[in-house]
Amino acid sequence: MTLTYSIDHAQTNVESVNIEVPEKTSMVLQGTSTDPKTGEIVSTYVISTGDNAFPATVVYRGSLQNRATGQIRRLSVTFNSWAVKSDSVAGVDTRKPISGTISFNVPADITIETADMDDFIGNLFSFLYLSVSAGARDTTWIAKLLYGVPQVK
Repeated sequence: MTLTYSIDHAQTNVESVNIEVPEKTSMVLQGTSTDPKTGEIVSTYVISTGDNAFPATVVYRGSLQNRATGQIRRLSVTFNSWAVKSDSVAGVDTRKPISGTISFNVPADITIETADMDDFIGNLFSFLYLSVSAGARDTTWIAKLLYGVPQVK
């Protein structure tokens, strides 16, 4: 008997999508901690470019949790930054926090292949846009979500 592993509905179709990325070499580890009660491990990185008074961070989290369906591994990546309104007349910038998290609940008792998870992450990201043209994403679905409309189609 042979065991195989896969993720249902994670398609392997490919679109050529241009993705905006930060300078990852500017990420500096600030620290890693473990919550003694939950066992959650958290690593925080600061992005060392930009205004030091308003740093951006990337936070990676991992933990095991017991659920009714069995034990799961909960993983997340959070990007924290700042939305800026610049008033050139008054010479004042107003900054407010902006944050985004991608999280995953993965069964801890089933092997998840890295390539399958990579496909799953690509599929998840693709649900933010309808289509791609010349590498550029159609932003209609993102705009709807941004203005409070979760019904994208």
